[in-house]
Amino acid sequence: MNPALVVTLAAAVVVVASVVAVAVSLSGRRRLQAQLDAARADVDALRSTVADLAAAPPPAAPPVAPPVPDDEPEFVITSLPAGSPPRPDRAGTDLAVPAGQFASVALGESLVRVVSLGHGVRRALSAENRNRIRFEIRREVKRSRRQRRREVKEARRHLRTDLAPGRDEDAA
Repeated sequence: MNPALVVTLAAAVVVVASVVAVAVSLSGRRRLQAQLDAARADVDALRSTVADLAAAPPPAAPPVAPPVPDDEPEFVITSLPAGSPPRPDRAGTDLAVPAGQFASVALGESLVRVVSLGHGVRRALSAENRNRIRFEIRREVKRSRRQRRREVKEARRHLRTDLAPGRDEDAA
């Protein structure tokens, strides 16, 4: 092949690659500019909404009804007398919870406990935790062996000094 042809083809490839790179860069820049313009429009809309809300008078508070005197004492569920039916509320509806709703709440709470226990067990039995526990046990076993050896050496040293042959045991 002619060297001039190779150089020309290489230059053409470089020019085409640079044109593609510039095109990709410009399309990315256009997309970012469009997102920036949309964000600015949202901020301007929020500013105008906040300004409108700040300029508007505050809403009037609803009138507070005086408390209705209650002739019957309030019962806490733990102090409700045994055998007495639940007291209806002021609207006349019964405070009893339907069986389906009670079952749903009871089963839901139990289900949450079972799921959380399962998650904890699964996490405790993961390979990472088993390896960590194995490492800690080995380290503790080595430490206790060293401690035992130290104590045995100390006991032998103590026995040698107390029962030395040159020492008078009667004087002690």
